Amino acid sequence: MRRLSACALLAVLLGGCATQSTAPSPPPFAPKTGTGSQAPYDSPPAGNDRIVLTIDMRAAREILALLAQSEFSPAAAKQLETLPAVELAIADSNRPPETFERDLAAAFDEQARASVFDFRRIRDDRARWQELLAMISARDAELTKLASDRARALIPPDRSLSVTLPFYLTFGLASRADHIALPGAGGAEWGVVIDLSRALADSEASAPAAQIRQLSRLMAAEAYQRTWAEYRALSPAWEKPDSSLGQLEPLLRIVAEAGPVALYNVDENFFPLSVWLKGPMKTSIDELNRVADQLVSAEGELDQRMAVAAEIKKPEFVSTIAGPAGAFLADGVIQTFGVEAYRTALSQGPRAFFEAYDRAADQQGKALIPLSKSIQDRLSGSPQP
Repeated sequence: MRRLSACALLAVLLGGCATQSTAPSPPPFAPKTGTGSQAPYDSPPAGNDRIVLTIDMRAAREILALLAQSEFSPAAAKQLETLPAVELAIADSNRPPETFERDLAAAFDEQARASVFDFRRIRDDRARWQELLAMISARDAELTKLASDRARALIPPDRSLSVTLPFYLTFGLASRADHIALPGAGGAEWGVVIDLSRALADSEASAPAAQIRQLSRLMAAEAYQRTWAEYRALSPAWEKPDSSLGQLEPLLRIVAEAGPVALYNVDENFFPLSVWLKGPMKTSIDELNRVADQLVSAEGELDQRMAVAAEIKKPEFVSTIAGPAGAFLADGVIQTFGVEAYRTALSQGPRAFFEAYDRAADQQGKALIPLSKSIQDRLSGSPQP
């Protein structure tokens, strides 16, 4: 079904967007000023939401301390496994703790190969990571405040929410992801485990201050995702399907849910997206339009319609189509009508989100990709009371 190249688009939307500047660096945790940050998430928050973020660096510190030793210590490895970040990482790997221990030992043996957890590169470059951890530790409060403010910036202000989210810094996650979000042991509160070496892989050559800004955006994205989900759960505009959208309702809903989160995946240097990411934007929205047309054309073909409906529920669809397309729609609304109008559209549900973009695309000089006739026809119908 998908014609979109996931790797190409995600390389643009994720950490690969980071660029270096020869200009003097701003304070480590401040959004870029000078010409002014046009990233929507650097707008001042409008509501009274309470988003509390904490950082636990014990796993990252103790892994580096172990890797700094001349010989591998099995006892120290066992002790690491009691830390929440390591416990969660091992659980996510679906491997026993012995695998973690063997791979940690492999970092000390040039002839050994890690099977799941790769720590050798971390050991070789531990001085750089120690420097970064020192900076994070010194500015912990500023980092969490910036990430919290960025998360609060794009939440509609019509209700007050309270979210607490711990972040655990570590190295050597088993999967290809640079971070994982999952409940703690025994069903405890949700936490986010961040593999610093992967999360900052695209900014390895950057100064620590630039790496910190990238880390704050990752934290803000996770905090926003949790808060945005809580907002929708409490919002009458989001609690039930809009029958007037017909068979397009699930598609438009998932794009409107995922797009605001995916907006945080874009580096602040690449806004407005319609200017700096025009090619990926066109590809992404063209793909969204194609899927919408496919749903409408399959209206009388139950099997075909069910196949397309099943496809859009898959996580891959969210990450490669719904999220990126929704991010472009979101920024189109913001760049045309402003952040306040965007928050208002979000507060009114999926239809309002798409209607706002449709109006933005009609504005002269904005060079936004129009929605397909299939979507426009549905939006022109009467909304659900």
